[in-house]
Amino acid sequence: MDDVFRTYLDPAFRYEWSRGPARVASRAEALRGGLNCVALAHLVLQDLFGHRLPASLRSLEMFRDRAHFEPVPAQARPRAGDLVWFGVADPPVPPEEFVPRYRDGELLNFRDFAVNHVAIHTGDRVGDDFLLLHASSTEGTNALWPLRRFADYPRYARTYGIRRLRAPLRRHER
Repeated sequence: MDDVFRTYLDPAFRYEWSRGPARVASRAEALRGGLNCVALAHLVLQDLFGHRLPASLRSLEMFRDRAHFEPVPAQARPRAGDLVWFGVADPPVPPEEFVPRYRDGELLNFRDFAVNHVAIHTGDRVGDDFLLLHASSTEGTNALWPLRRFADYPRYARTYGIRRLRAPLRRHER
């Protein structure tokens, strides 16, 4: 596993739902005030590939963004740094039909969006399962979980897709 992932396993990183990329622009800010899963993804991708994503790419925006990310086909082998998206198994509205409502740049109906969590593929396995780094509300800090473990939690029961930072944005591969 790349050392970048190990450095984020420090228990000093507290999970804090409200601390997304607009409020956490650096590792120091994350250590001071905590971070959520999207802020962790921003920081890890910056450390791995040298590309800083716009803070406006929050969960919904990042999941749908095609300027920075490309979908990874189901049959493709995931790589370190790929983002794995999770959500509820039976959403009231399928993700592709979800219509966001914003006020002053804030998503008002985020609870209706089925895709609610992102984890970062480490490129490693435990047995035949992939290892993912994520900001865990369950553990209160960043954690390393095998992919199968996410299915034990209703909020993460379904994998909605894998996204990869587009090649031109990956300034350096580790």
